[in-house]
Amino acid sequence: MKNIIALLIFTLFIACKSDKKESSTISSSAQTNQVKADTKALESGDYSALLIDFKCDIDISELSQVLEVAETDLSLSQYPRQGKCTFNLKGFGKNTLGDDSGISWGPFPTSKAQNKKEIESYLKRKKEGLKIMGMDIQLAETGDCYLAYQPAHGRLLIYNEHYDQAFLMNYGIRSANNDRTKEQHEALRLKMTDLANYLLKKHRK
Repeated sequence: MKNIIALLIFTLFIACKSDKKESSTISSSAQTNQVKADTKALESGDYSALLIDFKCDIDISELSQVLEVAETDLSLSQYPRQGKCTFNLKGFGKNTLGDDSGISWGPFPTSKAQNKKEIESYLKRKKEGLKIMGMDIQLAETGDCYLAYQPAHGRLLIYNEHYDQAFLMNYGIRSANNDRTKEQHEALRLKMTDLANYLLKKHRK
């Protein structure tokens, strides 16, 4: 009799453990499928003019309208970079040399696989509520690209899984070497977001 009772208890224990394991496996599988669903490649427009054959075709007048600043607050950089747009912007702090904030943007080489990996990584952290050094991601207004933020480094990146290029936008860091306030840094991040969405819409075919 004791052996029968012991056997029944053992059987129930094994069944319970098996159910928990199966439940855990299903839950883990569901989470994996959710991440895959969230990162499914988006249907994309043609961004060849932005990500492959980019030319800096924006002038101070046009840029001032996009950023909503006075034309007198913008100037061409004294240090132009090949294949990039480079400007100076007043009102967002000066560096130790007394120069205005430098902003620049242009494509940089990566790969479709790397872009996909970066997007998945950003989305996973966002889903988990993690903002390491303020890093975040959001869908661009065009609905087919992602805007990834690295505020600690003063960078915004545009990712599209259909191209072996990404698009890097720099607006400078906030540090002891400049007098940019936290509020100015955030305001500039938002202005660069407006610029990113503008460039995507302008070059999309």
